[in-house]
Amino acid sequence: MKTFYALLLALGICLGFTFPAMAEYPAKPIMLMTAFNAGGGSDLSHRLIEKFAKGVIPQPIVVTYKAGAGGEIGWTWLVGAKADGYNIGGVDLPHIVLQPMLRPEGQPGYKTEQLNPLCCLVFDPDILIVSEKSPFKSFGELIEYAKANPGKVKAATVGKLTGDHIFLMNVEKFTGAQFTQVPYPGGSKAAPALLGGEVDCYFASTSNFLRMQGARGLAIATKDRYELCPDVPTMNELGYKLESAKYRGLATPPNFPAEAQAYLEAALAKVCADPEYQEGVRGAGLLPYYKDGKAFGEIIEQEKEKARKTLKEQGLIQ
Repeated sequence: MKTFYALLLALGICLGFTFPAMAEYPAKPIMLMTAFNAGGGSDLSHRLIEKFAKGVIPQPIVVTYKAGAGGEIGWTWLVGAKADGYNIGGVDLPHIVLQPMLRPEGQPGYKTEQLNPLCCLVFDPDILIVSEKSPFKSFGELIEYAKANPGKVKAATVGKLTGDHIFLMNVEKFTGAQFTQVPYPGGSKAAPALLGGEVDCYFASTSNFLRMQGARGLAIATKDRYELCPDVPTMNELGYKLESAKYRGLATPPNFPAEAQAYLEAALAKVCADPEYQEGVRGAGLLPYYKDGKAFGEIIEQEKEKARKTLKEQGLIQ
């Protein structure tokens, strides 16, 4: 009998110290870091989470910006953020695998494995676009000109060592064309640069293209026609077996509390299953692509191998 009461006491202590702490989470707003400027695909994805998490998560999710260096400033901040359950961040693939691979030895910055995958949110293929005022009416016309005039065509991206950049490198590899990259801190800066004539083309996310007025899509890097812009020809049908896309999701800092990680993963799964949320995602030019933390981690590993192969082919890494 004494043993029985001792077990009850032990159980009561466990319950008293564990369950109330979990029940109180979250007790304050959760900060969601965006590593790019307002107005781009990452920002819109996070704003939708901020909006539709209301009513699912009892505390607000608050979007904050730490833009620069193609996202590297924000992701370096994230891995050093306080791991108390209240700091999370948006992560973009393949950006988060490219940057650590190409960072000079000894230079400070985040490592891909320091980012704990929380969930994948959206799929956003890469696309090559020009202004509607551009003399280039097709992918073939632009490529032929760029091949005949190496480096003369100025191409916007959202930063060096980003998904836009690797898409540009792959187009150069497949076609033999040579561009001059002009990096911008986000789609909200690159798009006006294209429309204003600062650059000749933009290696972009499709979500940025779909939100623009006055741009023409020349080729999209998907195997089949993309449902959100079915009139744009694919790289595949143009004769280049090139598929390139961004996956946007969320991650947490190292040593993030397991209980908070599990709570947020479950809550975000519910948010992402909401038909109104999915409609909002499509309205922002993005394709809903929810995956839990484990599946998102597998996507990160797959993208890491693809990026390593491309960088080796370019002679940028051994």
